[in-house]
Formats: sequence, structure tokens, C-alpha cells
Amino acid sequence: MKIIRNLCIMAAAAVVFSACERQFPSYEHIHGKPDKEEQEEEKEDPKEEETPVTPTLGYDVTPTGTGAFIDGELTLEFKSAPTLGTEGKIQIFKEDGTLADMIDLADVAMPAVKLMDDTPYNTTHDFLGPASLKRWRVVNYKPVTVDGNKVIIRPHSNKLDYSSAYYVTIDATAITAEGFKGIGEKEWYFKTKAEPTSKESVTVAKTGEADFRTIQGAIDWSYKCGPNSPMTVNIKNGTYEEQLFARQNNKITFIGESRDGVILQYANSEEFANGVGGSTAKAAVAGEGVGKSGGRAVILFENCDDIRFENMTLKNTYGKPGQAEVIYNNDNNGQYNLTFVNCALISLQDTFNTKGHCWMYKCLIEGDCDFIWGSAKVCLFEECEIRAAGDGYIVQARCPSAEDKGFVFLNCNITKASGVADGSMTLARSGGSKDYYDNVAYINCKMSSVIPAKGWHGDPAPNPAKATAVSGWKEYGSMDAAGSPLSLTGRLAASYQLTEAEYEAGYKDRVKIFEGTSVGTDWLK
Repeated sequence: MKIIRNLCIMAAAAVVFSACERQFPSYEHIHGKPDKEEQEEEKEDPKEEETPVTPTLGYDVTPTGTGAFIDGELTLEFKSAPTLGTEGKIQIFKEDGTLADMIDLADVAMPAVKLMDDTPYNTTHDFLGPASLKRWRVVNYKPVTVDGNKVIIRPHSNKLDYSSAYYVTIDATAITAEGFKGIGEKEWYFKTKAEPTSKESVTVAKTGEADFRTIQGAIDWSYKCGPNSPMTVNIKNGTYEEQLFARQNNKITFIGESRDGVILQYANSEEFANGVGGSTAKAAVAGEGVGKSGGRAVILFENCDDIRFENMTLKNTYGKPGQAEVIYNNDNNGQYNLTFVNCALISLQDTFNTKGHCWMYKCLIEGDCDFIWGSAKVCLFEECEIRAAGDGYIVQARCPSAEDKGFVFLNCNITKASGVADGSMTLARSGGSKDYYDNVAYINCKMSSVIPAKGWHGDPAPNPAKATAVSGWKEYGSMDAAGSPLSLTGRLAASYQLTEAEYEAGYKDRVKIFEGTSVGTDWLK
């Protein structure tokens, strides 16, 4: 009897335990809702409560857990190549269910539309710039792409906060892939990193330990730390596929790990965005006009002072046809300075567009049509290689004043890419307006056979029509590629040959060239 009674008690206990199992299903089964025992454990260990759980979805997703970057990519990796759908949404929510960001695959599937001031906003537009600036550069971008077996998601800028938990949902129609049936609420969790500890120096890297995954992320942090506070941005080797924007953000030094190893690039052009562009104070509203085209350059800087780039390659990868700047430095006041040291700037038409004051030292600038241009007061290229990538014109100057030295090439080497014809690149051409001045000077430069005997392109006529020591097209000490003195007897009559005294007085070195300008000479180091 005692044995039978004990067996009955054990059977009853088993029934109760089984019922409990049905009443309280496992954590994995209900995607994140812990049972009572787990809740008690989490109360005892607050660190466990803060750590998002790595999802089990049948394919790999990143990021998961803690340590996600606020400017990083999200990826899904499948066993075979996925395809993107033409409808459905990818959404990122804060842990309390508030929507942080959304990408609509219907927008992604539509053909790209040239960005105009009144182009209606959709989720293939990004608004670059820190929220506290309250101005943005609007750009076309690719929020979702496929690379091999991966889907790569690029959230919109400044949608994620530091030290915050998020979950991702993806509609089943958004992606076609083996085993993919959509991602539901709270199936894919991650938590972002804390903000950087330093307000003076940060690191950007594509992989591994760093403060940011994008250069724009570091720019936004710099502004948050104080737009006039010095910031050094150290950039590890890697290819950074992004567009940049800064406005009234000063004293930033970008230092690449190596010139060939750090590549900032993007394919932008007049085909994709109207004009040189600018920023807007109009926030993004679905269906309403964006307010202002962010322009066709890879980099847009507006009224930024004491900016310096070292040891990197900057490219606009668009190609032909059309204008496609690497950088548009819009210094409307003409009072600021911009420096490049040991950098390469590569595009075709309109590679470099600047205002104000600029110094390039030991850099490569490559292009074909007007690939150095703008309204510079003084822009010095010192010991640089100026490479013709095709036939065309090196400079189109639009200097505001007759007294501005404009674009000055000191001890430079004018070369050509393979296959470019002799005599197919002139030193400059004019925009044909009396409202600005064609102030360009080549000082002690070696010129390959790509430069014709006439040197300059005379149609339309430059302003002034006949250059002087102060204004117009000038040369001194020009040499052939081997370094021998070049005969200038065939030069265009509109140009001027500086005397030795004029060279000594105003052009012999960088200090003389910038002497008397509003920016002085202390920054030239």
C-alpha cells in the first residue's frame, strides 16, 4: 500500500510539473518574454537585464548583443544569394516600441530620381548632419543592397542613440532568401555602444575596435563636442563608401593610416543631384520637398575653418558624363582655410571646387575638364602632381577680386594618364564672365607633353583680356618633363610671364603667396 501511495504522489507531481511547463513556455519559444524564475534572476543581476539576447533565426544577423555602432551597418547572411523585394519595410524600434528608423523597399525598388530642391522626400534620401546643427545635407543613398549572400542595411544618419537597446523587424516581402519568413517583433535585438570617452580624438575603422564605423559619424561627434574645439579623427585602412557634410564645424584634422589604404569614395554627379548644392533647415517629411539639393560632390563643407586632411585617397567614382566633384568647399566669407597633405583627389570633371583659402602639399589631383575650379582667394598647390585623365582644361578660376592670387601651382608636376594624347590639356580656360577674374599662376612647374605650345585656352577670352603681374594667367620658370627650361614663345598672348623680381616679391614660397591674406601664414605647416 505504501508503495502504491508513493507512486500516486509521484504521478500527481508529474502532472502538475507538465501543466507548469505548458503554462510557462520557454524563453526561446516566446521570443524574449522570460518565465518567472528568469525574471527573479534578472532582478538579482541587473547586468543580465541589460544584455540583449542573440537571436536564433536560421541565418546570421549582425549586430547582436551589446557594442553595436550608432553609425554601423546591419547585415543578414544567408546560405545562398538573396534578392530584394519591391515592397515591405525594414524597421528599427527602441526597446519601448518607439519607431527609430524605417526603410521602405518600394522606395528602394524605384529608379533613382535626380535630387532637386522640391524633390519629395522618401526613404532613399539621407539627411546628413548632427541634430543639434538643425541644418542638413540631403543626399540620395542606397539604404539596402545585396553583396553575395548578404543583405546590407544602412540606417539613416543619426537615428540611433548611444547606450540604447533596439530591435529590428523586416516584412517577409522585403527579402527573398532561403529560410527567410520575415523577422517579427523582438526577434532581433542589439544594444549600441556608449559614446566615446574622448572629446579630442576618435578612431574610425571598418572592422575591429573603434569609436565609429563612418567618417560622418566622427564629424557629427566633433560638432557635439563643440564646433570650435579641436578634434583629431584617426582613420584606419579601409574603403569608406559614404558622402560627408560639415557646416560651421572647425579645427578638425582627418589623419588616414595610409594614402593608398584609406579610401573615401562615392558615385555622385549632376545626374543624381542638382548643382553644387547646399544645406537646408527643412527637416524630412514624407512626401514633402526636401528643401535643398545636397549637391553632386562627395564632400560638402560649408563655412568650416581650419580643416585638414592627411594620408588618404578621396574619389568620386561616378565617371562620365557630367560634373562630379570630390569636394565642394563652400567658404562664403572667404575667411577660412582648408589643408590637404599627402592626399589623392580623383574624379574627372570638376574634381576640386573651392572658395576661400586652401593649401595642398604633396598631393595628387586627377581629372579632365575644369578639374580644379572655383572662387578661391588663394589656393596653393605645392609640390603636387596634377594629372590629366583625359583631354580638357586644368583650371577654371572665378576669383572674386582682381587682387586675389587665385590658383597657384608651385613646384608642381603636370602629368598625364596612360593613353591621353599629347597637347590635349590646357593650363586653364575662362568661364567668360566679367564678374570674376581668371587668376592662375604656374611657378617653377614641370609640364609634360600633354600641355600644348599655346598653354592656355583662349575661347572665351579671359578676364582680364591681357594678364599682368597682379591679375590673369601667369607663368614663371616653366620646364619640360625632364626639368629643362621650356620655350614659351608660342604661349597665348593673353598670358603673362612674371619677372624674377615679381616672382621673388610674391610667389617664391608659400609664405610669400599667403602673405597679407586674412588667414595669415601660421597654419601652413
